[in-house]
Amino acid sequence: MSGVAAHTRLVDRCGERMARCLLTYCIDGADALMMALLKGAPHALAVFTLLVEGLDGHDDTERRHAERALDHLFSQGAARWGCHVKPQGLQAFHRALKRWRARLQSLPTWEYDALTAWMTHAGTQWVVIPGDDLWPERLGDLAVRSDWAPPLCLWGIGDRHALAACSSPVAVVGSRGVNEYGRHVAGEIAHEVAMQGHTVVSGGAMGTDAIAHWGALRAVDTMGGGQAGRTIAVFAGGLDHMGPTCNQRLFEAIRAQHGALVSEMCPQTVPEARRFLLRNRIIAALCPTVVIAQARRRSGALNTAHWAAELNREVYAVPGNITAPDNAGCNELIRNQQAILLAGTTADDLCHAAHTPHLPKTDPAPDAPVHDDAGAEGMAREQAVLGALERMHRTGRHATPDTLAEALQADGSAVLSLEQVHATLGLLELQGRISTAGGRIAVCTAK
Repeated sequence: MSGVAAHTRLVDRCGERMARCLLTYCIDGADALMMALLKGAPHALAVFTLLVEGLDGHDDTERRHAERALDHLFSQGAARWGCHVKPQGLQAFHRALKRWRARLQSLPTWEYDALTAWMTHAGTQWVVIPGDDLWPERLGDLAVRSDWAPPLCLWGIGDRHALAACSSPVAVVGSRGVNEYGRHVAGEIAHEVAMQGHTVVSGGAMGTDAIAHWGALRAVDTMGGGQAGRTIAVFAGGLDHMGPTCNQRLFEAIRAQHGALVSEMCPQTVPEARRFLLRNRIIAALCPTVVIAQARRRSGALNTAHWAAELNREVYAVPGNITAPDNAGCNELIRNQQAILLAGTTADDLCHAAHTPHLPKTDPAPDAPVHDDAGAEGMAREQAVLGALERMHRTGRHATPDTLAEALQADGSAVLSLEQVHATLGLLELQGRISTAGGRIAVCTAK
């Protein structure tokens, strides 16, 4: 009972931010199955609650209810993603559930305050989630295909406002083993972009990435932090594993100059090789423009270019000496018409109009709920929807999400969008307060 009691205490204290952190811990990387599940759920906290209720030690009835609810949410989310769940797909989802729950069981603690300290690395890291003012909305483009998945949240060190300082950031990436020509090109492009107030995004690695970050920081030295663009480094592992160590001075400079160091992975996640390719999708998603400054044929920067092309970003490549292997990757992108030839280091062809960095007026609370379904407002919505359902039942009117939204607006009890009605119905069904059998929405009678 002590384990179950600890689980219950954690769920009771969780908000949407902590739920997304914990789900990220469960999946240990991008996971399209988790994305489908979240698409079918009213919010991440509902998914985390059901995962916990299915753990060993919980009441059998509670566990069966959790399994049925999770299957329903997964099928519903997959349908919203344009997929029909076949038996083998459901089997894959059940295998994933076992993996996620096994990961949950390895949590360092179930005590909320201690877990908060662990998730924020003793308060040295911040977390942003979808719905926050500073959440980069372009990351949602990673959900356009059912075999991709955007991050559930981002951990960060430095100035979180860097995430929203520019409406159209520019990524500058390339090979680690860069020559003098590549160093000059990457540094000058990043410097010119930042001089016009635009944010420069790269991967914090040796070679091209580091030079691009330093180029942006040089603009800050020239113009000052209020005029020059920020720079953001995206990492493949947890931010307590930032590397390489030879770039530690760079990372400190990014923090000092109001840039940001970010990752989709929670603390203590080791940056394994596979994670770098997943990291590249975030760099590509953050930026409408991606510049490959110099790349060999097998460079990881080409993976970033391919992600950018799939996401319909503008991809530029810098041409180079056709006899030098350092330039072979960029030359091949241009030859195959997979990138636009970049003939100079000025930012005019790459960026929108020059501007000073945007400074948002609001800042998310450390663990503020991002879905209105939580808290007093969420309870008010639930009561409004239940009341409307009962009135429609008494008058013999067929209840659907559309007719419910109309009824709520007509009687003045609440004005909810169709999306909010769907979310509230999903939450009420999870709570066992309504049923949707046979396509009919009905209030369940209390026993």
